[in-house]
Amino acid sequence: MNNIEKRINKNLNNIKLPKFDFNNLEKKGFVYMEKKRKWSIMATISTLCVVCLLVIGGLYYNNNYKVTSKVGIDVNPSVELKINQKEKVLEVIANNEDGKKIISDMDLKGSDINVAVNALIGSMVKNGYITELANSILISVENNDNTKAETLRQEILNQINMENISIISQTVNEEQELTDLANQYNISLGKVKIIKQIIANNNLLTFDQLASLSINELNLILKDENTSGTASQKAYIGEDKAKEIALNHANVTSVTNYKIELDFDDVMVYEIEFKANNKEYDYEINATTGDIIEYEIDDKNYTNNSNTTSKITNDEAKKIALNHANVTNITNYKIELDGNKYEIEFNANSKEYDYEIDATTGKIIKYSIDNNYKEPNPIITKDEAKKIALNHANVSNIFDYEIELDDNKYEIEFKSGNKEYDYEINATTGKIIEYEIDTD
Repeated sequence: MNNIEKRINKNLNNIKLPKFDFNNLEKKGFVYMEKKRKWSIMATISTLCVVCLLVIGGLYYNNNYKVTSKVGIDVNPSVELKINQKEKVLEVIANNEDGKKIISDMDLKGSDINVAVNALIGSMVKNGYITELANSILISVENNDNTKAETLRQEILNQINMENISIISQTVNEEQELTDLANQYNISLGKVKIIKQIIANNNLLTFDQLASLSINELNLILKDENTSGTASQKAYIGEDKAKEIALNHANVTSVTNYKIELDFDDVMVYEIEFKANNKEYDYEINATTGDIIEYEIDDKNYTNNSNTTSKITNDEAKKIALNHANVTNITNYKIELDGNKYEIEFNANSKEYDYEIDATTGKIIKYSIDNNYKEPNPIITKDEAKKIALNHANVSNIFDYEIELDDNKYEIEFKSGNKEYDYEINATTGKIIEYEIDTD
């Protein structure tokens, strides 16, 4: 090693490097802080990307997989379609065995709602559920947004490509009372709403009577002007035949003020009214068999001679009624003098008879015969009805309790806490016909 190399090595060994305090450098904002700032920007970008992905994913889910509407189709088969925001079918559910038969092996998932509805209705026609004898369909649309529900209802109605059918269409909301009745009678929410509408128009009818009827029968009873098409009556004898039966029985040919209507009274019936020979006639005729269920004849020539003192006796009035009815063995006999007329009721030969007889002359003013009379079934007690209502309401401490038997149903009212309860319970079966809960 020469002298120059020795001198360089000696100088290198004597060099002392300064000591760096990195904490101090960070405080002063040097290189260390600049690296941290770069990391913060990257973290922010990553977070924004994640948020964007979540938003996009949420929108994609809401548009494609979230159920936004439900569409029910009822004939006797009952099916429900769950659809997304784009009105594509997510799922088809059969509500009964006939519904399973209608769906069969059809794969409607992903189909447009209008395509799916037409396919299911077509299957109902093919399988004999929609015919010339029963041509009614119920379409029910459920959506939390009532405006959207109504828009979808109208759209579906406009896109149904079937002729000679009658469609009842409606929007529904999943209320607790409707849901409970649907579960109790094993029917759809849509059918529950239609039945409640019919009962609101005729409070003599009950849920028990109507729940088992077909949509076509309910359509005939409903008589809703907003229903498209005309419900078929071809399963029945027809209005002309019913009129012929009534006039032949009354033994008249020329009548005035004639009216006829198809209605329900345990069975489908033709209700007929007309006047002839200054008498007013009312008939109820079984729409399927043509049997006269009930009729009433009111003599309009009658004038109340209440000022006349001479009166026939109770026994004489009874004899007049029984001779006219041509019966001898009777039950449940009642007679009452109301003003100047006797009102008489009795049962014989599975029929119920009602007579009004002039107490002065003995003339029959009015009478009716119910050919479909049935002995009343034994009813549950008031305590049993009360127990059913309280068990359903899940309460025990109550006040302002009232109960009344009206036309084979118990009407029950009571309060518990800050709530008021109203129940209607079938007095024969113990079934809850209807209930309402109000919060004060």
